[in-house]
Amino acid sequence: MNPQSRNRAVRRELDALLREGILDSATHQHLRQDYPLSGWDWRSLGRWFLLFGAVSVMAGLAILGHTLFEFTLEKLALLLGVAMLASFGGGQWLKRNRPLLVWSGLSLELLGGLLLIGLSFTLGALYATGSGNWPALLLIDLLLLIGLSYALGNVLLLVLSAVVFFCWFGGFTGYASGWGAYWFGMNYPLRFLAAALAMIAIAVIHGQSESGPLAPYRGFFKVWLSTGLFFAEMALWLLALFGNFDLDSGWHMASAAELLLFNTLWAALNLALIGLGARSAMPMLSGYGITFLVIQGYTLFFAHLAEHLGLLLSLLCTGGSALTLTLWIEKWRQARQLS
Repeated sequence: MNPQSRNRAVRRELDALLREGILDSATHQHLRQDYPLSGWDWRSLGRWFLLFGAVSVMAGLAILGHTLFEFTLEKLALLLGVAMLASFGGGQWLKRNRPLLVWSGLSLELLGGLLLIGLSFTLGALYATGSGNWPALLLIDLLLLIGLSYALGNVLLLVLSAVVFFCWFGGFTGYASGWGAYWFGMNYPLRFLAAALAMIAIAVIHGQSESGPLAPYRGFFKVWLSTGLFFAEMALWLLALFGNFDLDSGWHMASAAELLLFNTLWAALNLALIGLGARSAMPMLSGYGITFLVIQGYTLFFAHLAEHLGLLLSLLCTGGSALTLTLWIEKWRQARQLS
């Protein structure tokens, strides 16, 4: 293991010990100074290339199958089933026999998860009853993918499960309403906010249990937490812009008090995330807080000030603030790496 990877691994362990209360903040900071980070994170870049490769292979296989074989849904289902089993089998073999290629194995299993979704929709097209209820297929995929995530110990499949949940939940609420306003009926962001709170609660319980019964799945709580925070941020973004109303009342301008309430809740959440992230050594929380606090500032600017300032002043304000913010973040990042 190279020094960068070793230092990163040690820092993750120190962060986990701080969250579990084994280390205090002073000791945690003192020990982190002995393991500095610098340079480009090639490992993270490699992971993204593996994910891109898995998706590309799936698309390539689909195109190859369409080119070489006469297209029928039955043949496509058979091909997808064989490819799915081969992907899961190959991923398991790499993880057991080639420890240095563990991320390649995880990516193969991710490919298997994507093929599973394709297979379910192909079978749905074969045995369709005319209801058009495609979210039901995603619910089946969601349950299978969550089970596979834990059975195979694959965090990438859990990330895919989060994406499928987003599509299923939005699709289901739209389907239940007769597809009126689909994703963006303003009572639906409140439902996403409720789902986000449930996911964050699961993440907290999961994280506390990863030092006990869920030890084999250490780090999985971050996926639950990140998904919950993303859903909450997106829901509050829409609510802060438009307020809350049901599908029957139509789009309307919400009262200033209602918009102020949701904007206050959104800002409070992000400020709390920044503080909690700094205190618990979880940069992900601070990252969410800072990112969406900036988004909120720009949203309020364009929604309420830009039209009064005119195009030129608006561009100068947004461009200047973006450059200033970029320079400040870079300076802050360098200071953290040296600490």
